[in-house]
Amino acid sequence: CGMPFRAPERSSSFTPADLDSVRSNRRWFVALGATLMVLGLLAVLLPFVASLATTIALGWLMMLAGVSEGYHALRTRRWAGSGWELVSAAVQVVAGGFVVTFPIAGKLALTLILAVYFVSEGVLKIIRAVQHRRVLAPGWLVFDGFLSLALGVLILLHWPSSAVRVIGLLVGINLLAGGMSMLLIGTVW
Repeated sequence: CGMPFRAPERSSSFTPADLDSVRSNRRWFVALGATLMVLGLLAVLLPFVASLATTIALGWLMMLAGVSEGYHALRTRRWAGSGWELVSAAVQVVAGGFVVTFPIAGKLALTLILAVYFVSEGVLKIIRAVQHRRVLAPGWLVFDGFLSLALGVLILLHWPSSAVRVIGLLVGINLLAGGMSMLLIGTVW
């Protein structure tokens, strides 16, 4: 046949980012970075308000999800799982109502979930930093990842006393750092 055999190239999740795609989307990086930084600054300046607002918003979302699931269960009564779906919907509505009615108590559980989120987010950001190692500011991505990881560990170390203000403050710091890394990626080129 005359054609030499060539093995297909494998795609790796650690493949460096395409610099042309960063350059062509520079405005989006800058806009995202600026938006995240403004939101982060507001959350840092008003940590109790941000914590309370986040908790209450999640409670309402839980109730809305429960109502949607309950409606689905009633519409599909012939389905064998509709009874259990209705029970699940009731649990979501009651839990969401509890979080909205008692947001401080809801923050205790939310704080633990947030700690796990920050630890996971930190690890994922460090992986992204490895992917973007050809970008001129990879150090900021590494810093952003380690900051998220450290925030998660800090929450866990000081729980439950940290639950009163930690959500708003740490979300704000995380948004500021994430905004800074996106802003730097967009402006370095």
